[in-house]
Amino acid sequence: MKRPATPSQRPSGAREAPGAQPWAEKDYTADVIEFLKETHGNIRRDGQGDYYYNSVSTISLHFLLQSKLPAQEVLWRWYLYFDRGRSESIYRTIPPQDDEQFLAILASCGFRWDAETVRESGLVFLNQHRAEAHLAMEEFLTMRMDAYRTLSDAELRAVLSPKLTWSEVHLRKLIRRIQTQPLSPDQRHAVYGLFESDYVRATARHLIDEAATEGFWKTPPPELEGLNTQFHSFARLMGEASHRLGVYVSRAAFERMNGQRYRPEFGGFAGQRGAGGQRKGGHRPSTGAVESQFAVLGLAAGATLHDVKTAYREKVKQHHPDQGGKIQEFLRLQEAYEFLLTQVF
Repeated sequence: MKRPATPSQRPSGAREAPGAQPWAEKDYTADVIEFLKETHGNIRRDGQGDYYYNSVSTISLHFLLQSKLPAQEVLWRWYLYFDRGRSESIYRTIPPQDDEQFLAILASCGFRWDAETVRESGLVFLNQHRAEAHLAMEEFLTMRMDAYRTLSDAELRAVLSPKLTWSEVHLRKLIRRIQTQPLSPDQRHAVYGLFESDYVRATARHLIDEAATEGFWKTPPPELEGLNTQFHSFARLMGEASHRLGVYVSRAAFERMNGQRYRPEFGGFAGQRGAGGQRKGGHRPSTGAVESQFAVLGLAAGATLHDVKTAYREKVKQHHPDQGGKIQEFLRLQEAYEFLLTQVF
């Protein structure tokens, strides 16, 4: 790890005591705002009323050194912020949603500037703006979940068990779609209405678009951790609803709710699991048990994987509960199919 620079290693003219520097007494507030206008002020609005950066709206050392701010002082403080004790590249950029970092660097500089004037300029995106945007998104996404919670049983069944999709994968896709479906134009405009400057609106739009990605929800920001917890609870609720309605979502969930396991090769339900997850009274399936799994799909032992998949799809069409089939028969098909895929193929 690179050691912090000693005073003799600092850029020429940069010292700890700001009073000895030619820039120490000047007020650079106007120069800071002028710099922000050049980097952040170029905003456009499209036909749908959404706000965008018209150019790459980032702050970098390269742009700073071309501004009217004291180059030596800015270079040294930038170095201290990004490289001191952390070995981070001083050539990194600060994206608009991290403007608080830029303000922290300015605050450490030896020249004078009025922080309140800069914060009120509408040319920086502040933590309070982020919190307001996330609060609005939380409200809209919570409304989406509530819309599912108030569905009738018939409507919920249609959502949870579309044709040929009787699996936990479908449930995960449903939750992901509720999380990442972009906000409607009206909802986006409601978020924009919270702010007074186009730059802050464009940055809020960037956050909204970011929240419509799967990666965003893998590590959501602290402001949305509560909402992420709500989504986990909502997923469990949908799993329980699917079980209540006779829609089999996951074999593990089915076993957990019933405390037993349905095993067609044993002729029904096996006993509850003992310590270490072992079934009490269970035994390894015999050759006849394997043949019986092929028979469930209407196939002879030795059928190909393609035959198994084709037969499974046809059987599902016949025995899906939405088509009038029985849940136990469908579970039997599911179990046979999974058994053949994992134990034979």
